[in-house]
Amino acid sequence: MTAIDARGKLCPMPIVLLAKAAKETAPGATITIQADDRAFPEDVKAWCNKTKNELLSLAEQSGYFEAKIRRA
Repeated sequence: MTAIDARGKLCPMPIVLLAKAAKETAPGATITIQADDRAFPEDVKAWCNKTKNELLSLAEQSGYFEAKIRRA
């Protein structure tokens, strides 16, 4: 599993970091990313739809969002 802490980074950096990690992650593996940018939930949904990676979960935690994605 790959974990990314993108808290404190503004759009588009959380998605840029996610895309970079996806290239380095084996198909079927899980990527977890944490981000506190308010645009992140919509951005990560759009990125998953565009790239065909599966959004397993998206939850709001205390002060940030956490998404789990399965690499296509």
